[in-house]
Parts: sequence; C-alpha cells; structure tokens
Amino acid sequence: MVLKPVPMQRIAVLGLRNERQTVISILHDLNAIQLEPLSKDVSTMLRNERDNDLYRQVSDQLLRMKAFRTILPPIEVKQCQRFTSLDQLMQAVNSINIDNQVSTLEKEKESLLTQLKETENNLKLIEEFSFFPEDFSVLQLKSAHSYFGRIDSKNYAAFKKALDVNSQDVFVYPKEGKDTTQVVLVTFPNFPPHALATIVQEYDVKIEVVPKLEGKSDQLIQKLKTNQTEISQKLKEIDKQLEEISKANYVNIVCIEEQLEIENKKLEVIDNLGVTSDSFALEGWIPKAKVNQLRQAFEKNTKCTMLFEIETDERPPTQFDNPKRFKLFEAFIRFYSLPDGKEFDPTLIFGIIFPVFYGMMVGDAGYGLVILLVCRWVIRRIDGGKKNINIMPGMLRKFALTILKKRQMAKLARAMTPGAIIAIVLGFVFNLYFGFHLNGYLFGFLNSTLGLHLPADGTIFSPITGLRKLLLISGYIGLGMVTFGLILGIINTIREGEKKHAIGKMGWLVFGWGVVLTGLALMHHQHINPIHHVEGLFYVGLMGGGIGLMFVGEGPRAIMELPSIVSHILSYTRIVGILLASVILADVIDFIFTKTLHHTIPYIVLGTMILFIGHIFNIIIGVFEPGIQGARLVYVEFFSKFYHGNGKQFRPFGTSRKYTYDQYELQAETKTKK
Repeated sequence: MVLKPVPMQRIAVLGLRNERQTVISILHDLNAIQLEPLSKDVSTMLRNERDNDLYRQVSDQLLRMKAFRTILPPIEVKQCQRFTSLDQLMQAVNSINIDNQVSTLEKEKESLLTQLKETENNLKLIEEFSFFPEDFSVLQLKSAHSYFGRIDSKNYAAFKKALDVNSQDVFVYPKEGKDTTQVVLVTFPNFPPHALATIVQEYDVKIEVVPKLEGKSDQLIQKLKTNQTEISQKLKEIDKQLEEISKANYVNIVCIEEQLEIENKKLEVIDNLGVTSDSFALEGWIPKAKVNQLRQAFEKNTKCTMLFEIETDERPPTQFDNPKRFKLFEAFIRFYSLPDGKEFDPTLIFGIIFPVFYGMMVGDAGYGLVILLVCRWVIRRIDGGKKNINIMPGMLRKFALTILKKRQMAKLARAMTPGAIIAIVLGFVFNLYFGFHLNGYLFGFLNSTLGLHLPADGTIFSPITGLRKLLLISGYIGLGMVTFGLILGIINTIREGEKKHAIGKMGWLVFGWGVVLTGLALMHHQHINPIHHVEGLFYVGLMGGGIGLMFVGEGPRAIMELPSIVSHILSYTRIVGILLASVILADVIDFIFTKTLHHTIPYIVLGTMILFIGHIFNIIIGVFEPGIQGARLVYVEFFSKFYHGNGKQFRPFGTSRKYTYDQYELQAETKTKK
C-alpha cells in the first residue's frame, strides 16, 4: 500500500572536453538526470568556458524560425525528422532561404491591413453620417476644425443652447434619433478650444475628427467599398503566396525550430560545465534503475566518458512512482507538500482513503449519482477537447475558475468519481435517495416474487437509529488511521537513525490505545479500578507507560500535548456529523415538500421549488464539505504522525519531443518519438 518515491543516485560524469556535446545529447535523450552544481571541492579545480558565438548563432536561428512560424499559415505536421549533429541541423537551417520573400510579403500585408482598417473605419463613419448633404471636402478648412459627434437625444437641446452662445463661431448640422443624435460640428478660430472641451465633457458628447475625404456620402460609400474590395483581393493574393511558401517549408521549419530549442537548452548546460584544458565534469541525480543504461550509452557512443556513483547524505529530489490509476492523487500530495526523497510516498493511501471518507460523508444514492454524472461531464468536456463549460451557472463557473484551472477541475472530478460511487452504494444501504426511502418498493417486489426476507421498510442500516454504532465505527476508523500513521512514523524515524523520536512515537501509540481501551470499558460499564481489577491495571499501565516513553523520547513538551492524540482519534467522528447534517437537511426538505402536496396548487408549486432548490443547495454542500473535511482528516490527523514533506521535485534534463526523434538510440529502452 505504501510506496517509496523512485530511489535516486547522485552521480558524477567525467569525460573528454571534445565529447561534451555528445554526452549532453545522451543525457538529454535519456531524460532521466537532474543536473546539479558541482561539489565545492570539485568546482574549485575547474572553470567555466562559454561558447558565446555558437550560443548566439543558435539563439538567432531559433528566433528566425519562430518568426517564420508566426507569419506563415500553419500546416498539419505528420512527420518527424532526426538531426544527428549540430552541423546537420545548421545545414538544414541554411537551406531555409525565404527571408527576403517572406519579409517583403509581410510588410506589404501589414500596409494593406492598415489601409483596410482605415477604409473600414471611414466607411462606417460615412454610413453613419450620410445625412450630411454636402461634399465632405467642405469640412476640410484650414482655419476650422470639423468633428463627428454623438450625444444622448435628451441632452441635445441643452448642448445646442450652450453652443448658441458662440453661434457665429460654430456650425452644427444634426440628425436627431430616438436615443442618440448625430451631429456634424465645425468650430472656427474665434471659438475657444477650452470652451468646446468643457461643453463636450458636460453633455457627454462622443466626438472624433472628420477624416480627409472628398465627395458626397453616396459617392464616398461606393468609392470606399470599391477600395475595400480591392484591398481584400490583394490580401488574398498575398495569403496565397504565403500558403505556397508554407507548403514548401513549414514542416521543415517546425522540425528545425524544435531541434533548435533543444540545442539551445543543451548549450546552456554546456556553458555551465566545469572544464579543464582537456576534460569536463558534471554532477546530478538519476533514478538508480537508469544508471546502467546511462553507463552503456556512454560506452557505446563515447571513448573515455566515465560515470561515478557518489555516496552523499544530501536529500535526493523526489519522483513519484505510483500505479497509473493513482497518479491523479499525486496533485493532492503536491498541494500539501512533496515527500522527501527518502520517506514514504502517501499517494496510494490518500487515493484509497479519501474516496472512502468522501462517500461516507455524502451517503445518499441520489446525491452520489448527481455528483458522479457532473464529474463525468466535466471530464468529458475538458479532456475531450471541449474547453467551454458554459452550461454551468455563470456565478458558479466564475467561482470555480477563480479557484481552479480547467485541467485541475478535471483532476478533481476524477478524484471525486470513486467517492461518488461509494456514496451511491452507501445510499442504497442507508435507503437514502435525495432523502426519500425507496428501497421498500424494491424489497417488497423481491420478497413477493423470490420469497426473500428483506427488511420491509427497505433500510439495511439507518444512520439515524444506528447513530451510536456509526460513531463507534468512526472512532475505530480514527484509531486505525492514527495507529497506522504512528507505525509509519516509527519506521521512518528508525530508518533515519532518530531513536529518541521513535521512542516518543511509541509512547503516543501506547498512550492512545490505553485511552481508547479505557473509554470502551467505561462505555460497556466495566470496572476499571486498577486496585481491584487486572483490566484497570492494564489500562492505567498502558497510559502511564505511554507517558513515560513520550517523556524519554520528546521531553516535557510531549506531556503538554497529551490531549491531541485523543482529539485526533475523535476528530474522525466528523464523518458521521457531516453525514447526519446532510441526511437531516434532506429529510426536512422532503418533509416540507410532502406536506405541501395536501394543500392548494400555489403551495404545491412552492413546495416543489423548495424541493429542487433545497436539494441543489445540499448537493453543492455535498461537493465541497466532504471533500474539504476528507482531505483534512488525511492531511492533519494522519500525515502529522509520520510525514515531513518539504521535498524537492525531480526535474530531469530533457524535452518532450513532438516533431523530432532523439539523436541517440539508447539501450534498454525503446526511444522513438515521444
């Protein structure tokens, strides 16, 4: 059930300086080593040497390919290429000789797009202000300023009155509409500019300068439409030429760009290697299972490259190693804290326990079914390529997207799916379907047709009448989880050589069991007086021995925290508390609905509204509250017993390829297109 992260090995690589590129390419293609700074005692004997010219050359060509991809129309790339060396890659780069042609077409296209935008804006303006009867050239006066304006119709009279104060210095030609009045406005030199600005601001007039156009509105509209058509045709011709260039070069450009990205990353590493006149050195972390594969790759493709395994007390980075179905729960562990490379990885435990807690807290087949359907819908919409989730209510969608990204939403839906299935199963056991009890009909049919003796009311177990038993079960769950956590903590501390901490955790375990056994004895009215009964002496001995072990292992501080072990065990009773809150709320909603059915139609309508709104509200609570509390029980009450976290994520040097193949065929693993 409990897995450790992938075992890591610190390694050092020493090789000839002229084989740096080959070694880095092998490391990149293996995609399994996290490069680290050289150890202090080694770095003092080496120096860095940067090949700025090659790095600049690759960077410049990468920018060039990116520019081509931005300009050229995209084409689906269905093939991959392999570049066996940097020289071969640069030859492929130089074969792409379309710079002048593409640059000329792009500049012409930008100019035409500017003209098209200007033409469209002018056409829109002239069509809007076509009521002006004169040639628009009369508005182009050297000594005056002309504007198109829009004003709320109810403000036009006051606006006109304000302008009439200077009537000889301003000309207004209006067209009044129902809501908005358009005006052609001309101001002459004697009209103060600040006065116009004040009036425009006061009456909220939207104005813009009249463009330099000649002709009456109908002539201008026809002319502008002709220009628009001609420009659009020229743009189509340019796009056609770009498409022809793209057909001949786009696939190569995409493949070259990806390989240049990779070479750029390799050169960054090479520039930071420690070197001497003839050799180089590097260090890093690699999964132990990959060490021999890397060694074989060096032996096959290089002459004198050596790999050394380094013994170190340094904490290794963490790489998860969980079954495929549990990988989605790794995100919950990262959210809490990444496990240290030498401690237990609790992903599997979380993946098993969290859905169980979630399903127990929902505990209604109807709610579980709705949650399950919503989860599957979210997964299908997001992972199926349909990125919009607009079917959700607007406020709920905005709230969800504020907290989570869409991919995170899909992961959460997957994590809730098994919990929803458990809720459906428990809902059948509890005979709860949106709070209604429907099993009676099914059980009655089975009893009459098959001669079974199922409960007549359809309830296998009632969370209300069986509350005491449920609380006891939740207490046992709490005891089991806390015990399991402490056992894992003891194993961790012993493995790390921290014997005192191990003794302290043993004390917590013994004390916790002593308290629980004492509590159970009191519940069953047993005698626990240690003077007269052996059982009482045993219980007191457990608690006293646990306190003594805690004192030895953790000192007086542990004594002050004695109540926490009991509170952590009892904390698991919240599973029943949240279940009961949901059951009682559903029962109240259903009770109100059924009572309204015996009244008039308005009451029935009101009761139906309460039924739907109430259950929707209860389902929303059922989505969030069990999830939050289920995660909290694992994070706080369980993880705190053994889990430290604060691990460093394993970040291997490599690239996920899409359009190119790895440079080297590595043994022990088929390496092709990723």
